[in-house]
Amino acid sequence: MTAIAATLVQALGGGTVLVGEDVPQHNREDWSGLPETSPLAVVRPRTTEEVSTVLRLCHAAGVPVVPQGGLTGLVGGGRAAANEVALSLERMAGIEEIDPATATMTVWAGTPLEVVQNAAADAGFFFALDLGARGSCAIGGNLSTNAGGN
Repeated sequence: MTAIAATLVQALGGGTVLVGEDVPQHNREDWSGLPETSPLAVVRPRTTEEVSTVLRLCHAAGVPVVPQGGLTGLVGGGRAAANEVALSLERMAGIEEIDPATATMTVWAGTPLEVVQNAAADAGFFFALDLGARGSCAIGGNLSTNAGGN
C-alpha cells in the first residue's frame, strides 16, 4: 500500500478507501472504450467533510484526484491512472430537499439522473435534462460537464 493510500485509510477507514484487488471493476473503466486503469486507490466518501479530507490529504501529498460519478462519459475523463486517486461519489446519493415554493431541489452529486427526474415528477415538476444513461449517470457529472442530453 502506498503512503497516500495508508494515510487515507487511517483518516477515513478501510471501507471507504479501496486499494489493489479491492478496487471494483466499475471504477477501472468508463463508457469510452479505452483500456481499463488501476487507480492508486478509490475513495468512496459519504459526506462533504470526507471529500474535503481526501482533497486536503492528496493535495498535501501531490497526488492527483479524479472525480468519478456514474462513469458514463465517452471521453475517458473519469478514468484514474495508476498514480491518481479516484474520488467516487457513488455513496453521496439522494434527494436532500424539494422546495415547491421556489421550484428547486437539492440533491447529492452522486444521485443518478433518473432518481432526480422521478423525485421531481413525484413533487409535480418536470426535470428537463434527459440522457440515454439516465439510470446510471450521476447528476454531479451532468452539471459539472454541462451535459445537455436529448
